[in-house]
Formats: sequence, structure tokens, C-alpha cells
Amino acid sequence: MVYITDGKRHLICWPYSKKNLHKMANKLNIKRCWFHHDHYDIPKKRINDIEMQCLHLTSKQIVRIINGELD
Repeated sequence: MVYITDGKRHLICWPYSKKNLHKMANKLNIKRCWFHHDHYDIPKKRINDIEMQCLHLTSKQIVRIINGELD
């Protein structure tokens, strides 16, 4: 699984699915309260730690992944 962020605290994963999002959050020890419908927000105190493990894409690319427009 690949972790993806836009540098604005939005966090998703590839392959994208809500099931995988929750698996990712468990692996990264992110609480469920950080889940926002189709992505997780990175807790402020963990930004550096988590972003170092992520592929960085634009917000538009993340939205396209969520919408199933990028394979």
C-alpha cells in the first residue's frame, strides 16, 4: 500500500478504497476521528513523521484518485 499526501494534511492510499484507508490509518496509528468521508487528515503533531512515508501529489491528483479517474 502506498500512502499519498498533498502536503496540506490530506492523506489517502493506493490502491484507494475506504477499507484500505482504515487499514492505512491503523498501520499509521491515526485515530478514526481524523477520517473525513473520503480521506484522513494527518494529525498536526504527526505531520513530519507521516509525510516522510508518503508519496506527494497535488490536491487535484488526490481528488482524481478518490473519484476513480487515475489508475
